[in-house]
This record gives sequence, C-alpha cells and structure tokens, in this order.
Amino acid sequence: MKNFLISLVIILVLLVGAAVTNPSREEFINWGVAEIRSQADNDIERIFGGAVAAPMLELQTEVDDYVFFSIFTLQKSESEVRYLGVFNNFFILTEN
Repeated sequence: MKNFLISLVIILVLLVGAAVTNPSREEFINWGVAEIRSQADNDIERIFGGAVAAPMLELQTEVDDYVFFSIFTLQKSESEVRYLGVFNNFFILTEN
C-alpha cells in the first residue's frame, strides 16, 4: 500500500509539472526563431532570418493543446512538420 501511494504521488507530481511547463504557441515560435538564428552562417542571416521567421511561424503554426503536452504543426509549402512540446522542450515527431 505504501509503494502504491508513493507511486501515485510521483505520478501526480510529474503530471502537475507537465501541465505547468506545457509550452505555449509563443514559446514555440521563440524557440523556432532561435533555432533558425543558430543555423545562420553570418550576422546578416541571423538578423534577417529572425525578422522573417517570426511572422512566418505565426502564420504557419497550429497548436493542439492537451494540458500536459502540446502538438505543434508547422505547415510548409508542400509538407508539414509536427513537434511535441512537453516540459518546455520541443521534439520533432513527423516530417512529411
């Protein structure tokens, strides 16, 4: 019985932590801009890449919020990329 209660408390703490740190759309867009800037080869690309990326990500991003995690779908010209957002981190799920 004691092990069950300890397990239950750990699961509840993880779920509350996941709900509190579930990333928002704005956090995903900021992360995307930072990723684009980090891949730039020079300062001009970093400046223009960030300036162009934010509005494009705003228009092309859809979010499905599931309280404990979110699925972000980025619509590209002929494909879509899906990301999992959980514990303030982003992981690629599919790339079509």
